[in-house]
Amino acid sequence: MQENKERGRGFIILSSSQSIHPECAQAIRRLIQLKDPKRQDFLELRTYGTDRYSAMGWDELQAYINETTVVIVEQFENEQNIMSALRWVARGLPVWLAIRKVRADYSVYGYKGQK
Repeated sequence: MQENKERGRGFIILSSSQSIHPECAQAIRRLIQLKDPKRQDFLELRTYGTDRYSAMGWDELQAYINETTVVIVEQFENEQNIMSALRWVARGLPVWLAIRKVRADYSVYGYKGQK
């Protein structure tokens, strides 16, 4: 299977027929299978480019809020963290792992514009 992607500005833009990069999907499956994932496991999980969820704003991501994912909204005060966790859920990461992923990322990287 040949990947249809464009390169530009340091990002890999996947074609609209691909929801997430195959390496991201594989990394998610690997993380789910770990009995006790460590912080480094979460930090190593990445999107491998820009996917359809990367550009989703609050309006689109609200569609992923339900009885299961509402805990994400309750866990974070910062809208950026909420949106990031919802994006990971949309990519296939279970809620509890998405929360841990965002916490790990935030502890290392924070967000631009925050002091």
